[in-house]
Amino acid sequence: MTQTFEELQALSSSLAHNDHVWNKHHFIWKKPMSWMPQLTAWLGPRMRADVLRRLKPGVFRDLCWDDSEWLRVLEMGLTADIEYHTATLAEAIETATIRTYHGCRTADAGVYHREGLRKHNRAALKKQLHAIVEAHSELQYLRKRLPDAIAQFDDNHEEGLLYVVADDQALVNEANHYLIYGSEWISAVLGRTYRHVLKETGVPTLLEIDLPLRIVSLATRTELAAKMLREWTRLACNRPDWSAPIDFTFMLRANIPPQWIVGHSHPETLKDSLDFHNTYRSPSTHCEHCKPY
Repeated sequence: MTQTFEELQALSSSLAHNDHVWNKHHFIWKKPMSWMPQLTAWLGPRMRADVLRRLKPGVFRDLCWDDSEWLRVLEMGLTADIEYHTATLAEAIETATIRTYHGCRTADAGVYHREGLRKHNRAALKKQLHAIVEAHSELQYLRKRLPDAIAQFDDNHEEGLLYVVADDQALVNEANHYLIYGSEWISAVLGRTYRHVLKETGVPTLLEIDLPLRIVSLATRTELAAKMLREWTRLACNRPDWSAPIDFTFMLRANIPPQWIVGHSHPETLKDSLDFHNTYRSPSTHCEHCKPY
């Protein structure tokens, strides 16, 4: 249950009321109490003396959870404009760590725990694609036209990039093709006719990654800071009994080391976003790394 404004102030009373409150702090978006007290403490010195009169916590606002107007509501109770405080928060959270997620399909998630998560490498993916085609007799026809199929998707705009998200439900509900089929590029080359072979090996896998915010750009942290302030205001004012989802992607230009990968899971049921949202049921919910013996 969401805390009241007064309870949040009480919970934050023992915390640093400055940027140090974020130093080495770990938080998970979908668990607001892992970051709401810290944000309350950080906001404290930045609030006007009559903040309660201005924000009117407990007075319901008929605003959607992702309405940017929440930032204007908060601005009424702050000592400076919301753009300034958003930029300041973006700098402050640089020392914090956020739980993020990455979707893939693998037979052994232990590879990621041992070696980490690598950036998009087109040459490696081409090699993997050729191996898949050679291993499946039903793809014999595709062998002849594979160069042409590759050429249709042979751009380099993803090269050297890696993506993780702040909400696992965004992957499970909206981008589950990464979990069902694995590589988006390989799936695109195979197309609707042949990509079903990708479901014959491995299991849908959701990696959990503790991402230090120091490695993401200031622009990305500014976007995240705005969403944090918006959600804080909604929870503090409307006191709903649910936390809002977040559709937020971190674009990285570096590999993720194994020590940042803190867990993984294997969803059993997914709505296949590449197959008219038909239900896909994984034949297994264990990989080589975690299956019972």
